[in-house]
Amino acid sequence: MTKHPRRRSPFPFACVLVALALGACDGEEPSPTDGGVEPDAASPPPTYALRAPVEVHRDSMGMVHIYAENDEDLFYGSGYMQAVDRLLAMDLTRRRAVGRRAEVLGERYVDDDQLVRVVGLERWGRAGAELMREEHPDEYALMVAWTAGVNARIEEVLAGEAPVPYGFGPDELDYDPEPWAVADAFVVAKLVLFGNANQLEFDLLATVMRDLLPDTFAAVPLMQPLVDAYVLTPEERPGSASEPVRAAPPAHPRPTLPPGAADGLRRLFDLVPEPTARFSSNNWAVDGRHTADGRPLLAGDPHQPLRSPGVFWMQHMNSADAGGRFDVAGFSFVGTPTVQLGHNRHVAWTATTSYPDISDVWEVRANAASVNVGGEQVTLETHEEVIEVRGGEPVTFTVEEVPGHGVLLPEGILPVPVAGAGRRLLFNWVGFRATQEAHSFLGFDTAASLEEWETAVDGMEIGCFNFIAASADGISYRSSMLVPDRGPGATERQHWTMLDGDDPETYWSDAFLSPDLLPRSRGEARGFLLSANNDPYGFVADGTTEGDPFYFGVFFDPGTRAARIEAELTRLTERGAVTPEDMEALQGDTHSVIADRLLPVVEEAWAAVPTDDALAPYRDREDLETLATLLTTDWDRRMDRDSAGALAFDVFTFMVTREALADDFTLLFETILGEEPIFMVKWAALALRGELAASGDVLQEGRDPIVLAALDATATFLTNRFGGVDPAGYAWGDHHGTLFRGLFDGAEAIGWIPTDGGLGTVDKSPASLFADDGTAVERLESTGGPVYRMVTGFGEDGVPQARFNVASGASGDPSSEHFDDTTEDWVEGRYEPLRFTRADVEADATESLTLEPASADGG
Repeated sequence: MTKHPRRRSPFPFACVLVALALGACDGEEPSPTDGGVEPDAASPPPTYALRAPVEVHRDSMGMVHIYAENDEDLFYGSGYMQAVDRLLAMDLTRRRAVGRRAEVLGERYVDDDQLVRVVGLERWGRAGAELMREEHPDEYALMVAWTAGVNARIEEVLAGEAPVPYGFGPDELDYDPEPWAVADAFVVAKLVLFGNANQLEFDLLATVMRDLLPDTFAAVPLMQPLVDAYVLTPEERPGSASEPVRAAPPAHPRPTLPPGAADGLRRLFDLVPEPTARFSSNNWAVDGRHTADGRPLLAGDPHQPLRSPGVFWMQHMNSADAGGRFDVAGFSFVGTPTVQLGHNRHVAWTATTSYPDISDVWEVRANAASVNVGGEQVTLETHEEVIEVRGGEPVTFTVEEVPGHGVLLPEGILPVPVAGAGRRLLFNWVGFRATQEAHSFLGFDTAASLEEWETAVDGMEIGCFNFIAASADGISYRSSMLVPDRGPGATERQHWTMLDGDDPETYWSDAFLSPDLLPRSRGEARGFLLSANNDPYGFVADGTTEGDPFYFGVFFDPGTRAARIEAELTRLTERGAVTPEDMEALQGDTHSVIADRLLPVVEEAWAAVPTDDALAPYRDREDLETLATLLTTDWDRRMDRDSAGALAFDVFTFMVTREALADDFTLLFETILGEEPIFMVKWAALALRGELAASGDVLQEGRDPIVLAALDATATFLTNRFGGVDPAGYAWGDHHGTLFRGLFDGAEAIGWIPTDGGLGTVDKSPASLFADDGTAVERLESTGGPVYRMVTGFGEDGVPQARFNVASGASGDPSSEHFDDTTEDWVEGRYEPLRFTRADVEADATESLTLEPASADGG
């Protein structure tokens, strides 16, 4: 074992770290409360010292396993080891959460910093820390210990006792890491939760369409899914969606947009913090009645931006062997304590993002002193903020809060001006309050049963997740969060667009949907549960909120992944004896449901060529015959790297989407397609299949001419890029791959790797064919996907047994053997056991160390 003593440092904040052990700091007596909790959650670094040795093993996957004799020491060790592996990522994530990235990354981050400060993530994160300190002091003590562990590593770096981590060096970003306050992890969590499920950019996108493209907005329902696949079974839903009742669409002239609208919308999507890859995660569970061993199986693959290092850090925390509360392994968002996704000795759980409507935007009348909120004049509370800019001048701006109703957004955030002089945008989010997601995650980590785990989920307030869990006794789906109850008229209003600030009926305060209306299930009806960012209730099935029993939200995944998973789970459970290998295969499934929806249209259109004179230009075209045969007959509809059909179909999908919709969306087409391609492809597919009330109006050129024009454009693309349409000359992996970006423009970027999957597949790997200027890109660069894939079963003793792969390695240092050592297994879909028993951990350990308490003399 390596001895790891605590040492003095000449840096002032380091003295605070060892104050409990040494008794004094710069001649002043420390005054901690019991357990090392400082009196103010926003104060400088905490005071906590180890009470006993902490043992750490690193396994062959790079995952750390931490063993401590008490819970506080365990969290200290966790904080220390996360800082060892990921200090740069932790620091940059914290800087993003508090709006300080421009200090080290330069002017291009000023707008991002400004928006983060306007919405006050730091303020509300600190309020959450203070709430935990008051209501759960024992848990807050764990946060204190975790923070002290982080700072202990920073102390060593600054004292020259540990290597300067990658990114901080003089040839890189060249700055020193700063100590952490306890509240910082709460602020980072606030960033994750804000970016995970807020609908700001989608509300404003819908508003731009409503106001600038009114005919397109009327003809193309934003929320209608492509496939009817919903989380809850019909008998579990609190009501069914109404049949679509739409007025005849208006005349559909080709719209025009004011200059700069497309660039403004693109800037909006780039500006809003979004740490998660939207519309991508999958999770499901199969009850023991259908499995080979009679015990449940759980599968989860949360999709995030794929970068190096990754957004998650792997760890195993064990104090239970010494009588503590924790024995839990899995994944933590970098910059936060606890295991957010994983398993303990009794329960395993995973999550996808749910998309309830938890925020609103109003166009309000405002002056320098007050805002008209539904007829009431509310006095603004303002303060100045200064953003320091590396290589530039500081930027000063004013934050304007409307007490009880949110904040005024910076002028210019909407791609087009709001109507009328003196009008501003007011934004409200349920997260503008102190919340206790950390308390819930600690409840997950220590839950001894499904019932205890469900209680922890129900404590969520802004954690908008579809959680699915399993124990040896059963399975559970639970989604709990604060969803505003907008009143009896809510389903008739378009709360998913910008609202009229003069209408008092559009505002909400602290009235939320009752818990019995929120989605939950034990899977009794089918013996399995699944979610894939799709609508829990089926309310959006008709493309409108009107007639639904209550308003929940509208911007859900269009159902392709959920439909495929549901079909496969139905097949597997009917067959019986479902195995972990079946679950692993389903996580890697690349079958295209979009192809299932579009290829019959291609087949019909191609069959019409000999007899339809409107299609005469496409007759006697061997290249089109080759493509039509490849797509409709020879291809297996799987988006695999070695598949020519996958490449041809993806190109066709984007070409037919452009042929069908580009003239309807004009300059917004490439922006929306680039940011959320599944939306635009969904609308095109619905129109081509005649499943929109206005399909004929949208497809003014006629369906078959549009399909053949797209097939012709596909042939042109393949000929220009690969020399012809012969399937022997190209494959999906020649053009499509995953791009692992770094934290900054440095060596930590893994780069581009050919990968399986595509748009809307279970193993999703989306990328747009078109650049912002409408030209085809040289190669497809998917930047999001499954950060990890994990399948968990249960042993005869009821303890979870997990297998997993992970997209990038444990370390943030490109020189480390664990920087990207797991990436190849992730690409190939190979799974390794998550080592959990002490015997397995020690047998696989490649490195071990011991963190020792400080001695009385500071040595």
